[in-house]
Amino acid sequence: MGSCPYCTAPAMADSAQSCAHCGKQGVVFKRCSRCKQASYCGADCQNADWKRHKKNCALPVPLPVPLQEVGAKIITARAADDWQGVLKWEGRMEELVAHRSDDVCSEIFKAFSTAHHMGFQATGSGDYARSFVALEERRVPLLGKLQRFRDQGGVMCNLSNTLRFLERNSEAATWSQRARDVGAAHGLFSLESTACTMLGMAAFNAGRHEEGLALLRNALVAAELNELDDPKLELDALMSLIAFLFKTNSIDEVEPLVLRYREATKAQSEKEKFCFAKCDSLLCSARLHEVLCMHPAFWKPFSLLHPCLQHGHMASGCHRFHLDLEKTHAPVEPCALCRHAGSLKRLRGRCALCST
Repeated sequence: MGSCPYCTAPAMADSAQSCAHCGKQGVVFKRCSRCKQASYCGADCQNADWKRHKKNCALPVPLPVPLQEVGAKIITARAADDWQGVLKWEGRMEELVAHRSDDVCSEIFKAFSTAHHMGFQATGSGDYARSFVALEERRVPLLGKLQRFRDQGGVMCNLSNTLRFLERNSEAATWSQRARDVGAAHGLFSLESTACTMLGMAAFNAGRHEEGLALLRNALVAAELNELDDPKLELDALMSLIAFLFKTNSIDEVEPLVLRYREATKAQSEKEKFCFAKCDSLLCSARLHEVLCMHPAFWKPFSLLHPCLQHGHMASGCHRFHLDLEKTHAPVEPCALCRHAGSLKRLRGRCALCST
């Protein structure tokens, strides 16, 4: 039977009573190697019966993988950051969460939502983002029942960010407000600060500037009180507030915030090898200098700003230029316009202080 082009491995002896084609009995039969069901007395009978048998010949249906084994495979894939390996088992998710505790269900949803978020980052597909939203929305009430309010608020903020990407802005604002309410109700100032920053930026984008400024100021106050003692919250709140104060030309309020931001970045850079907030600090200082040059009534001494205008080989300059980590900025004579006698560096042929 090895000559059959369809059933190619009939090497197993069988105890069938008769050949499936000719009905012959009393001989040693061979089974079809594919379906393991039909038995034949020889290759000729198998070939001759194929036209009829192929309608029923199929690979045996594999037994389902036990749920315990599925869980182990998901844990392994998750540990290896293999988001595709996790999503491979998403069809079994409802089985996995059936009759489980709220804590276990939350972790299962988190495993799949994290995988969808990684898929979105890897592909940019909105389908992954929408699946992420659907799963995180199922986690919110579970975390509330478990009284894990900080985690619940964090999920709400993640939902708001993703919904804003999907241009579902009203839903995004609702989740940000819910996160703020959770933070206020449970004394989680870190959560309230993050939520207020998001709400403030959304208000500005919608043209509600006064409301946006009030929210960003609240975010800064909450960041100062944050229970995690996390300096990044203050940096985020300060940067957002400074950016929008520049847009409204509130120079008197900007300057002390820039100096405060510089001190905060200095403290943060002592903990990290490189702090991206340094770049923001340089950019803020350069932008403030340019604004002060255009508004002499608000003029302040250069010595106040100069320490944060330069960091190593990085020169800030006008906000219209990129901040480049180049090592080609050579010291030059004091600028003829501003006459500052510090260790000035040139940025694309312009003064690093006044951009002339």
